[in-house]
Formats: sequence, structure tokens, C-alpha cells
Amino acid sequence: MKSFLVVILNIFLLALGCSLRQEKKNDIPAIQSSMIWTSTELSEKGEYVVFRKSFDLAESGSTAKLQLFADARYLLWINGQYVLRGPCRFNPKRPEYDVVDIHKYLRKGKNTIVVLVHNYGNAINGRIMKHSPGLCSLLEISGKEILRTDATWRANCKTRYLPSPESWNTIPDMMDARIDAGDWVSTDFDDSSWMRANTIDGNHWGKMFPREIPLARETELMELKLLPLKELLTEVLPVELTTGQEIIVDFGKMAMAYTSMDLEADEGSQMTMKYALRYKNGKLAEMYGGGNHFIARSGLQSFITTDQWGSHYMEVKCITGRIKILKIKITDRRYPFERLGSFSCSDEMLTKLWDMAVNTIEVTSDDAYGSDARERNEWLQDPAQPNFITTQVALAGSDTEGKKIFSDPRLLRNILRHSAQSQLPNGQLLATFPTDRGPEDCHYVIEDYSCQWFEALKMYYDATGDKEFVRELWPTAVAQLKWFLDHRTPHGLLLAREYCSFDNPFAYVTCEGATINAYFYDALRISYELAFLIDESQQAAEYQQAAEQLKTAFNKEFWNEKEKAYNSAFLNDKLYAPTVHAQLIPLHYGLVPENRQTDVRKWFLANYKNLGMRHCCTNNDTGKMVEMKAGIDMPVVYYWVFQELYRMNTELMDQEVISEIRRRWSPMVWYQQDAGTLSESFTDEKGEGASESCHNYGSVPAYFLSSYILGVRRIGTVNEKQLLIEPRLGDLTFAEGVVVTEFGAVPVSWKKSADAKSLSFKVSIPEGIKAEIRFPLLSERSTLILNGKVLSENDVKTEGRWMVVQNVSVECSGSVNSN
Repeated sequence: MKSFLVVILNIFLLALGCSLRQEKKNDIPAIQSSMIWTSTELSEKGEYVVFRKSFDLAESGSTAKLQLFADARYLLWINGQYVLRGPCRFNPKRPEYDVVDIHKYLRKGKNTIVVLVHNYGNAINGRIMKHSPGLCSLLEISGKEILRTDATWRANCKTRYLPSPESWNTIPDMMDARIDAGDWVSTDFDDSSWMRANTIDGNHWGKMFPREIPLARETELMELKLLPLKELLTEVLPVELTTGQEIIVDFGKMAMAYTSMDLEADEGSQMTMKYALRYKNGKLAEMYGGGNHFIARSGLQSFITTDQWGSHYMEVKCITGRIKILKIKITDRRYPFERLGSFSCSDEMLTKLWDMAVNTIEVTSDDAYGSDARERNEWLQDPAQPNFITTQVALAGSDTEGKKIFSDPRLLRNILRHSAQSQLPNGQLLATFPTDRGPEDCHYVIEDYSCQWFEALKMYYDATGDKEFVRELWPTAVAQLKWFLDHRTPHGLLLAREYCSFDNPFAYVTCEGATINAYFYDALRISYELAFLIDESQQAAEYQQAAEQLKTAFNKEFWNEKEKAYNSAFLNDKLYAPTVHAQLIPLHYGLVPENRQTDVRKWFLANYKNLGMRHCCTNNDTGKMVEMKAGIDMPVVYYWVFQELYRMNTELMDQEVISEIRRRWSPMVWYQQDAGTLSESFTDEKGEGASESCHNYGSVPAYFLSSYILGVRRIGTVNEKQLLIEPRLGDLTFAEGVVVTEFGAVPVSWKKSADAKSLSFKVSIPEGIKAEIRFPLLSERSTLILNGKVLSENDVKTEGRWMVVQNVSVECSGSVNSN
């Protein structure tokens, strides 16, 4: 009887195991079970493989949804027409497949799908992780499956696309048109001699999900010009080049673009395409990456490049032979933001600055934030400063039904998840991803970036109210916090490498530093709030206690009573004197008690404009920088500077922000008109010294111009549905524009009278939203006229330098007058 029960139990467990395996199998998307590749061994240098499938349709149907994924990149053609490229950058732990409606490309009868797939082999890149190659797709028409990738697909490893050289940024193309035996994109191409595809195991990838961000928007640039004469390219072509000759094409704007070209050439003629951000004094400048290389066959031909280059200009050069260019097409490809925000004011420089700042974020956003020309990779700091804060005030996206998503948070969510997928077994988050960048790289892990990940997660929650996403990433937060908590010293401080930015005196130095501990304190404080939010009460209490302990230790160990400021770091048993960064970052994150704030701010204001220095990866000047009280010298650090100046809440500090923007950004704006975008570091008064003239760091001021000068900010979380409107005009005589909020666009206008004794205004509040408007007191006896009504003291309360009106809705206009 006992043995019988054992048999029954074993049968039950076996059945249960099969059931669970079946359930797990059924949990895998159908597309993932349709993975194919070739039977050839992948080269260490990677390879490009073309896959083709022809099929017949009795009717094209009303909708035709194609799901498509490739490791790591693909280009898609249907019936000879280029359709799109993808997928979204991914970690193999959680790939995302694209879904596109291809109805307009299909026809009754024979149809052909062609996919060019690139696997980068063992190359290290800023967007691609080394992994097994594969392609999978599934086509449904009117809800019925028509085809999927399988062994009936044909494949060819020998095409014009040769293995690409290793590149950290854009992936260069090495094309030899002599290799192609016909036009394999064409429906009529005979692929019968090609090998059959091999089916492979899709479980080698983590579970696949539909793409969570929208497909990129591709736009042909129509105003191409030939430099130096600025002739329209369409009026100049065809252009014939022989050995050593070149042309320079101006795209008309900064772009993230790929190139298509029609030409006629002699056999073996070679051409290069190199891309530049700048055109200064008749010469191209800032040419990142090696560009593309093309070898021609004889006669008429065309090509398309496989990756996008951050660029404003292109040099096309004939290296050898003869090439006659018949047509050049430049296609800008980026995240499909819609710019709804605007800003203009009485200072032309500030007006141009806002436009250049937003343009910079738009150009460097494709399937990730921070996709600049030099690197094109995701950085852990990029979600918040300054990418998402600029998105918040200026941009919108659309959902699958075309409905606007104001202050679109999807790229923020995307990068937060990607960073979580990069987490190391010890709990640390990588500074950049998805990539195989290793610990030998100085930016492999940046500890304060890991702290700023918590700030970005809280920023995402505040903008969306999405608790489930917080729960999804909570294990990541817990593991990273454990690493930090395990690295506390007997001083009660975190021992880790400092960074903040290149201008911090302790950048790249492992120490018990004031700035890294300020970032750590904020991570603890935010984690307490998020844990409480998702009912993790035990962890909430733990992090709250750790934050309080850190604040006590910080104020005990770092305070310098003589300087009335915080010392900067313990390093090798030495306590270093105060620095600007050691005051700024603790001020911002709330480590400074109220009774010390005046002194710390005074020390900061006296020194933050001092001459600064910058370091990358190594830093042998810590002692010198501390002694000279080195100032702020990186645009991104002004995110914290401007926040703190505005928190002081005085007319003097409002003007300080405007004056400092003028001092630091004016050369960048006026000298970089050829770029139309802003740079990673500051330009001097002669227009020199900046690095990379299309980099998100330079865009910091846009948020402050909209949120503080125009004065529109959200109060609390998005669930509270409240706005604060509080203008900080300084010496500006007018400022007007549109500030985007999660609730919709807010048009606003502020205009001073000629004698500055009156301020007229007009504001439109989104429907269903309440606003608190804080009007500046122009004198001790100011009156407020709101929608034609003179408000009494009972309607208006005074708070310091502001007259406050609450619960304002819809549209309002009027004036503040000095009596």
C-alpha cells in the first residue's frame, strides 16, 4: 500500500512538473518560439545576414501586424520598400520586440519580406551586449496568423555589408557592392540558391515583451545644402567626384540621421562618408567615429546605411576612382516627441538658449535618453538631469491611439528598467548600459549615479503615480542600498568613490566624501518614502533610521566651525577643508540643519564662481583644488546650483540665476549657432574650450526658464492635480510661452510696464486642475486685479514677497500694480 502511494505521489509530482513547464512554455510569447539563424559559425567580428521569405495573400486584410525582433539590429523591407529598423536597445535578460502595421506595404498575390540582421560579435559597444544572434517574427492579418520565422526562410551571409569595425558610438558601415549578386531586396530576386534558415532555441533570451516605447519617427531632411556656397543640393546634383575630391553637405539642422544614396560609378571606386557636429571657419569640426565606407560596383547602384550619426554636416569623399552622385537622402530618426512648450523673453540670448536646449534633448533621444554623437549610450544620471526635466516642461508623446502623453515619462521608465537589469551580483548598478563595459573602465560604476537612480525613480513615481513600477524595481533598490549600507565606516559615513561631475575636487577619489554621502542620504530618504508607499514598513523603518544616523554623523564629522562650512572628505586619515561641492550637494539634499543654512549658503555664494578645474578618470589635483576652493565648472552641476539659488527665495537670488546663465551660457549660444545645440562643457568668451557640441549636459537651463522664470511647476505628485505658478522675472521686462505639465500645456505671459510699477499677466490652467498663483509684491502697497476684479485682503494672503491666490482654475488674466 505504501509503495502504491509513493507511485501515485510520483505520478502527481511528475504531472505537476509537466504542468508547470507547460505553463512556463505558454508564458513565452509566440514570436519567441520562432527564432532562427544560420548554420554557419558566427565570426568574432560579427556579421550581417539577410533573411527572405516570399508568400501569397488572397487579400491584404484590414490590419497586418508584424512582430519583429533581432539580436542585435535589423533593417526591414517589404516588397522592395524600406519599412523600419530596430529593435529598441535591450538587455538579453528582457528583450523587446517591435510591432508595426505593414498593411500599406502588402498586396494581393506574392509578397516578400526581407530582413537584414547585424550581430556585432565580440565587439564592445555602448548600446549592444554580446549575445547569440537570432531573428524572430510573426505576421498576423486581421487577427489571423499568416506566417512566422522558421526553416522555410532563406538566408545569405555574403552581402555588401561587411563586418563593422568596433566602435563605442555609432556603428560604421563597411560596404562592398561588388559582393551582391543581384538586388536581394526586390520581390523578383531569386533566392533559391541561398541556405535555409535554422530554427534555434528562443529561451536563450529572457522572456520577450512588446516594445514599451513608441517606434522612432523617421523624417527626410529636405533642405540639404552644399557648402560653402549654401546651394540647394537638389539643384546641384548630379555631382561627379574623382580621386581626392569631396563635397560637404549641410543638413540644415542637427540630426540623428542615416544616409541613402543613388550613384553611378566605375568598378572598385571607393567613397567615405564622415559626419560632423560643427562647421567653423570653412572647416568641419567634431567628427566622432570613423564614418562609413563604400566600394562601388560598375554602373547604377544605391545603398542605405544601417546606423544613425549625430551630425549636422556630412563630408562625402571619393578615395579612389570615379563616383557620380545622383541623389542623397538624409533621414532623421529620433524619439517621436512633439514640442508643445515654448519660451521667449526680453533677452534674445535666453530665448535662443531655451530653443537650443530643447533641440539638444530632442536630437539625443532615440530609443534612450542621452544618445549623443560621441557615445550614444544610456548613462545612469541621464534620466533626471537634464533629460526628463526638459521633457517635462517642453515635450509630449502619443499613445497607440494618438492621444497625447504630456511630459512623456516613457524614456525615463525605460532607462530605469535598463539600469536595474544591469545590476551586478553585489548589488551595484552600472553607470552605463546595456553594454559589456568592464571594471577596467573608470565609468563602469559611478556610486553617486547609483544614488541618483533613486531620485529618478521617485521623479517617475511623482510624475505618473505608478506604484506597480516601483514594486517591480524595489528588489533592485534593496540590493543597491545593501551595498551602500555595508560600506559604512566607523565614522558612520559611506566609503565610496566620489564623482558628482568632472569639476568636483574629489572626482574619481575613493574616500569618505561629503558629496557622495549627501547623495547616499537622499537615496535613503527616498527609499524610506517609496518603501512606505508600497507597504514595505520594516524596510521603511530601517532606511529612515539609517538616514537619521547618517545625517547625525555627517554634521558631526564634517562641520568646520572656523569656516562655518562643511569639510569635504576623509582621505588617508586626513580631513580635507571645505569645497564648493561639499556645500552645494548637502544643501540640496537636506543634510544642512536650519541653524547652519545661512552660513553654508554664504560660504557657497562666496566661492562657487571661483576658477574651476576638470578631470576625467584620474585626478592628481585634489589637494590643489581644495586649496584654491575650485568653483563650479560643468553645466550639469548648475542643476543643483540653480535649485539652491531659487530656494533662497529672494529677488537678489532670482537675478543671480539669470546673471549666471548669461555669464556661463552666452558664449555657448552665440558661438554654436552652426550646431544649433549645446555642449557638454562650457565655452569660453572666445568660443573655445567646449567638448561635444550636442550633449544633454548643456540643456540644464531650459527647465529653469520654464519652471521658474515663466514659473509653472507641479505641486506634489501627479495624483494631487495641483500646479504652482510663481514667476521669477529678475530684470526681464517680459517672459511668455507655454509650459508643458503632466496635466496639459499651460500658456503663460508676464509683462512689466515701462516704469516697472505694473505687471500684467495671462495664464490658462488645464481643465480639472487647481493652481496656486503667487504674484510678486511690487511695493508695500500692491493691488491685484484678477479677471477684472480688484481682490480684497480677504481674497489674497501675503507670504513674504508674494501675494497668494489659491484654487485658481481655467483661464485668468489681470495685473499687479504698485500703489
